[in-house]
Amino acid sequence: MTVRFDSELALLVDVGSAWTKANAVARARGRWRLVAHVAQPTAWGEEELRRAMVAQLARTADPRLVDRLDDLVASANRIESHTPRRPARIAVVAVSRELSGSSARRAAEAAGWEVVEAVTLDDGRSLADRLATLQAADVDAWLLAGGFDSGRSQRALEAAALVAAARREGAGPVIWAGSSRLAEDVTAMFEPDATVVVDSPRPDARREALPVLTERLLAILRATPIGEEETQLATAALPRAVAALAAAGGIRILAVDVGARGALRAIAGPDGDVTGRVRAGGGLAGLGTMGGVAARVSRLAGDAGDEATVADLLQTLRAHPATVPQLPEELSGTHAAAIVALGAMLDEGPPSGLDLVIGCGRTIAAAPTPAQAARMLLDGVRPIGVTQLAIDAAGVLLPLGSLPDAEIREGMALLADDLLAPLGTAVVSRGGDLGRLAMRVTVHRPGWPATQPVEVRGGQLHVLPLARGQEAELHIELGDGVTLGAARRSPRISALATGGSVGLVLDARGVPIVLPRRGDDRRAMLASWREALTREAPAGVERIA
Repeated sequence: MTVRFDSELALLVDVGSAWTKANAVARARGRWRLVAHVAQPTAWGEEELRRAMVAQLARTADPRLVDRLDDLVASANRIESHTPRRPARIAVVAVSRELSGSSARRAAEAAGWEVVEAVTLDDGRSLADRLATLQAADVDAWLLAGGFDSGRSQRALEAAALVAAARREGAGPVIWAGSSRLAEDVTAMFEPDATVVVDSPRPDARREALPVLTERLLAILRATPIGEEETQLATAALPRAVAALAAAGGIRILAVDVGARGALRAIAGPDGDVTGRVRAGGGLAGLGTMGGVAARVSRLAGDAGDEATVADLLQTLRAHPATVPQLPEELSGTHAAAIVALGAMLDEGPPSGLDLVIGCGRTIAAAPTPAQAARMLLDGVRPIGVTQLAIDAAGVLLPLGSLPDAEIREGMALLADDLLAPLGTAVVSRGGDLGRLAMRVTVHRPGWPATQPVEVRGGQLHVLPLARGQEAELHIELGDGVTLGAARRSPRISALATGGSVGLVLDARGVPIVLPRRGDDRRAMLASWREALTREAPAGVERIA
């Protein structure tokens, strides 16, 4: 008689625009665990993904199952999330490139639209060229901007007439975000119900007001059919997963993901309410098209080379999004680019009152060392206050977020031990002066002898050992003009810290971080911060920069 051995197996798969991550979930000693992980460029395809997964499983599987692994993987229950195969597209038409055009484009990208065409009346092209460009545009919506609220700009009407001439009737909504005094004139150029009137993002030459336009564009985006199952999209799956985590723990969570093409964030509160935001073109591949970014990345990295070298790296990432950095300089530049992308995604200011920040996606969560992931989260997000840091190292949050609502929390409970990799706890302060006392922190760890308070001065970064699974009680005294985000009710603040692969980070570098002007001084300071995060220290010995 032949005895047939079988195995319960499921695959959690996240298909990104550049990389695909897959995890095999199976029972190990009576519990569901991640038993294999594969990451590869998406372009390699499904067959190569299955072969790689089989090879991983063959190393640890029961020998009686090895010959059947290919069939088991092929027939396994598959839970998948993916980047939208075709993001919603918009054309931006404005009076000026620097004012109305720039504001309109930022609002569209912050709402998650991909700006495929941008035409302004000062772009140097002829009227025929502009018209031909817009007629050839394959877009889902049209964004018109121009004219200050105080006047009736004829140039703004010219921009609207250009769209009216190029757009086919019924070819997507027209969003008028220009002078309110021209709204009726612009609406009359299009068929009934085609125009949506929104407050101008540029009420006058000195003011920019993006939130109202961004929120309206976000609502229009959600109503735009894209021909894909919404719950399986990364843009929906991450917020749903984060909401379930926050509700289960009764905490406030921010999750961020810098991908190849776009950047994504989700903020959820203890009641499960969540807001998700996509920044189209805000991924690593999109940075190369933004003016001045190469110089910023070069300054932030310190060791990635000059502006020209970094510009070349950004163009490589744009042309080949699945590129893996081969040199330390390339890796440093890539991580600095991720910091810039995170800062752009949180352009309304650094968040405060967070309990947990989670780094997702290959750039952050698959960084070669936990310290590198921690630096990207700290420098890109600047989470003011006492905040836990973690990464979705296996890439399971998005696939779990694609499950039906009732099953998300159950899936997270089953994989609780493998869900997140904790980096530790960060205490980030704002305010104070460089070199002056920012905070004095006393750390009480159960079973450890009493320690002296740690003094952290403005511009410094201290790291104390606090391993995964350990907890410590913090007593924090802040210096003059220094805050942890919330209003101070007492000169002494108490908080609980949990450990991780990096430890307890006391960060008094300010918000935003201010770097020295001189190149040598800047590079020395950046190197000292990197060393404080990465170098090994004997138990109980702090690392200071």
